[in-house]
Amino acid sequence: MAPRNPIKRDIDDLSSDCSSDSFRKSSKIKRTHSLDKDSDEYKKRRERNNLAVKKSRSKTKLKTQQTVERVNQLREENEMLEAKIKILTKELSFLKDLFLAHAGSAHGQNLTDAELSYLKSEVDLKTVNGNVNHSA
Repeated sequence: MAPRNPIKRDIDDLSSDCSSDSFRKSSKIKRTHSLDKDSDEYKKRRERNNLAVKKSRSKTKLKTQQTVERVNQLREENEMLEAKIKILTKELSFLKDLFLAHAGSAHGQNLTDAELSYLKSEVDLKTVNGNVNHSA
């Protein structure tokens, strides 16, 4: 005869324990008794259940609404940050050009004031166009 599996034995022991009368009496699980729909106890239970359902649904609705608001807030913040990235990228490009112009002047290449003004206006124009396109 083969020895019994110890895990199966433990499960069988638990099953027999759960089916005992003492377990049922000590169990905190409420068993619903069939109530007459006209009884006061039934009406109280239904009223409590209806209130619980309303509360649960309103909590769910509130949580959903808060989530939607948070999503919209994060979208707006993201758009602002993307616009700022565009502006800073253009500013960096301008400053690089300015630096290269200055470095070039040390090697005999000079940018005139007109050329510097043109570079600056080009960056400003790109910045304005970037903001207009971004907000559209």
